[in-house]
Amino acid sequence: MKREALTAAIIQARMGSTRLPGKVLKDIVGKPMLWHLINRVEKSQCKGNSIIATTRDKKDDAIEDFAKEYHLRIYRGSEKDIVDRYYKAAGTYNADVIVRIWGDCPLIDPEIIDKTIAQFVRYKADYANNFNPPTFPTGMNVEIYRFNTLERIRKETNDPFFREYPMEYIYANQQSFRAVYVKHDIDLSDIHWTVDYREDFELITTIFVELYSKHRVFTMKHILDLIDKHPELRERNKGLKRNIEYTKELTERRELIGKNEHRENKKRGS
Repeated sequence: MKREALTAAIIQARMGSTRLPGKVLKDIVGKPMLWHLINRVEKSQCKGNSIIATTRDKKDDAIEDFAKEYHLRIYRGSEKDIVDRYYKAAGTYNADVIVRIWGDCPLIDPEIIDKTIAQFVRYKADYANNFNPPTFPTGMNVEIYRFNTLERIRKETNDPFFREYPMEYIYANQQSFRAVYVKHDIDLSDIHWTVDYREDFELITTIFVELYSKHRVFTMKHILDLIDKHPELRERNKGLKRNIEYTKELTERRELIGKNEHRENKKRGS
């Protein structure tokens, strides 16, 4: 008998942040930030199927210790080869559908996870995300891959850029993948709820202090209502540079492609 497809949330987490080292295990209202994130993910359809995907770097022994303390599933793999890390984490725990969550997004809303899963299932997609184009606050990002989609990317490319940013491989080969992009009704992409800097961590801590005692798993709406009452919260982490490494690599890659295309056009014209 064919088993029912397993949907698992794989949470990408490591200790080696350059701007805020060890952020994923920093304390927020008495628990590590990563604990809060997983607690929220567990209120989604992924309940009982959360997996931490960290690296083999010695610094990430602390994340393995955390996983053992809270009896959580964990896989340790490559730092830069995200495709391989997710593929092997999914294979280790027999996941057929992989919901990718970032470890610096402790406000992730389980309702948004479920909405993205619903669209993925409805359209029988190979891939889905809710940030292309960006309409949700950063920190509410969700990606979904089928296991065989990761398997395809792993087999079809050894390009380090694509192996670190697998969604870029989907974008570059969109004709061969069935992709779904979930949008919010209102563009809230100027709001930043990821933890990249100390200012972000302080903002997230304030949100938890205000809402956690009232709603153990508060939603994006609860946070937006809080910000409406306290608009100064919206300004506390504005103006900080985001996705620095990704933006740099993407820019360099586009420039290289542009140069190669220019060279090819000159050859054809000669």
